[in-house]
Amino acid sequence: MRIPIALLPFLLLSKLSPAQISIGYFPFQSEILIATNSERLIWGDFRVATNTFYGNITTEPVLMVNVKRAEWANFYGGIGTNLNFFNAASNISVVNGYSVHLGTRAKPLKRLTRLHVIFEISPYVNRNFDGGLLRTRIGLAYLFLRREKSP
Repeated sequence: MRIPIALLPFLLLSKLSPAQISIGYFPFQSEILIATNSERLIWGDFRVATNTFYGNITTEPVLMVNVKRAEWANFYGGIGTNLNFFNAASNISVVNGYSVHLGTRAKPLKRLTRLHVIFEISPYVNRNFDGGLLRTRIGLAYLFLRREKSP
């Protein structure tokens, strides 16, 4: 099996990290996400826009809560802040806006429950609260879990 070179840093991170993480991608929005263990009640993820100009790279840390956890899907909600750290160089606020996230991480394959299909609706409002949009996302994520060591 060939692994794309772009995925190597994420695979290396998953092997070196003591935490249980998940790595995902929203292809239509060109966003990469790195999340803590999405099977827990409270978890977080960090999203980075990848298809943008260098000075307009946005990041979005999000705090999530699983409202319902089931064998085949987790239903969650959360809040986030959209940030652009390059704005500081131009004396502009680093905060671009705020978001609410409502979504599902479905586990469609019984033999591969760590692979998640993500469906999400995310209303977004800018920092001045005078404009916004309703974002929808679909993507894939894979949950890397640490194996328990035998005594």
